[in-house]
Amino acid sequence: MLNLDNSLFFVALLVWLLMIVLNRIFFKPVGQVIMQRESKIENESNRIESMTREIEEKTQQIEKKLDDAQKKFAAIKEELIKKGEEARKQHLIETRIESQKLFETKMNELDVQVAAAEEKITRGIGILIAKLNESFTS
Repeated sequence: MLNLDNSLFFVALLVWLLMIVLNRIFFKPVGQVIMQRESKIENESNRIESMTREIEEKTQQIEKKLDDAQKKFAAIKEELIKKGEEARKQHLIETRIESQKLFETKMNELDVQVAAAEEKITRGIGILIAKLNESFTS
């Protein structure tokens, strides 16, 4: 049979005292450090998640602004192209009108010159006929 004496009680008492001492000196501070580290890690993880969400929101805002700017640019570009095309057409119309006026002016000048030349030729022919008649009649 098993004989239990005072040594078993004494060993149990020493183990119990050792656990109390270790708990106060070692386990509690180590546990506190571990809890602090876990808390710090959790806080940092939360902060990182918060910053990530903030970055994603700002990225979306920037992308939206960029998209708006591209749409504005496309609208302005289209408007400038239309204005340029209208200006080109207007300039072409003005140039045609101006060239038509110049053509008509030159044609009128040419008509005047042709009429003057015809008049001169007619007079010259009249004089020539008169001289021929004189020379045949004399």
